[in-house]
Amino acid sequence: MEETFTAGIRPGGLTEGREIRILICHILTELGEPMSFDEMTEAVLADGTANYFEFADALAELRETACVVAIRTESGINKYTVTEKGKAAAKTLEGDLPLSVRVKSAETAKDIILRRRLEKENLVTITKTEDGYKIHIRVTDIGTDLMDLSLFMPTREQALAVKEKFLSNPADAYLGVLKSLSEKI
Repeated sequence: MEETFTAGIRPGGLTEGREIRILICHILTELGEPMSFDEMTEAVLADGTANYFEFADALAELRETACVVAIRTESGINKYTVTEKGKAAAKTLEGDLPLSVRVKSAETAKDIILRRRLEKENLVTITKTEDGYKIHIRVTDIGTDLMDLSLFMPTREQALAVKEKFLSNPADAYLGVLKSLSEKI
């Protein structure tokens, strides 16, 4: 039977709080911007790198030792950032973590932040209709929206697939619509 604090961790994953603390500092240092608890959880726990309980304990210890501090955003969400002390620890001890774990976790964190930014700038909603689903896509800008488009999809799965496809590369979707509609103008 697996131990509670190693359950769900893949072979080669991190099982010691010390390793997880180093990883958290490394991710925040590499990213260069604050992350919410949920974003960090997703980055650290991706692919079974660590266990949730060990991660939560490690983050609490980093806060107690002032290696990481919480900053409250305007929307009331705590975002965590690494201090100079945490950056120094990450730099000094990064060799204690496998390179593959450091690289994969940092890339995952960057992908998470990019996805959140895309979701904030490109609004997608799915609404149930009598005969299917309406997906509403809006590409925002500083002034007038760049695109405001509604599509009908017969099933929720199709609507979700369109949403994912759009959010995976909103710029390409926008350019594709623009090109398709303006080719013969």
